[in-house]
Amino acid sequence: MSTPPPEPKPSLLSNAWTLTRAVMDLVMDFSFQKFVTPKLVRIIYALSLVAALLSGLTWMFSGFANGITHGLFTLVTGPVAFFVYVLCARVAMELILAVFAIAEGIKKLEEKNR
Repeated sequence: MSTPPPEPKPSLLSNAWTLTRAVMDLVMDFSFQKFVTPKLVRIIYALSLVAALLSGLTWMFSGFANGITHGLFTLVTGPVAFFVYVLCARVAMELILAVFAIAEGIKKLEEKNR
């Protein structure tokens, strides 16, 4: 008795293609029955983290162009600014998800009352 071979794990490229195809299907849905934003929140959050990192590093090291005192100030405040930006981005994403969760809950209640 032989066991069937295990199914191959999907690659990163196939996962990305599947996600892209699903998002495109949602974007082209002109009836607006499904929401795109909850599926894109992870990508938007990841992009905001990259933007926070780049802007924090730029802030930290550009301060030295104005002098050593200003450079030390920006070197200390850069990580603080990064943390505040990431915190604000996280809160914004959670607020967006909360609004969509409320909308889906209302939709379920409407369907239940019909």
